[in-house]
Amino acid sequence: MSGRRSNQRRGVANTGGTLRVLRDVTVQRGGDDEFVAISRERATPGELLTLERLVNGALVSARVRVIDSRPAIIGGTVRHRLRLERIENPDAESPVS
Repeated sequence: MSGRRSNQRRGVANTGGTLRVLRDVTVQRGGDDEFVAISRERATPGELLTLERLVNGALVSARVRVIDSRPAIIGGTVRHRLRLERIENPDAESPVS
């Protein structure tokens, strides 16, 4: 058993990937290409998200960018009011830093 503890047990590689975090939100239409979502978690302006919603029984996805995120008291608890704008091609526009 000599050297057992000195052997590398795991490694880290630099690699690309996607992290998907699901959030339940309440969504209202804010305008033609704008939505207002009420969330338990805050968001960062410029953050790119995918908004999935049921429309007439069908799942509809839209890429959106966070315009604004502000705390709001709803039903006695702190929530976050997210203003979202629909974006057609997320790669064409760089997020705000």
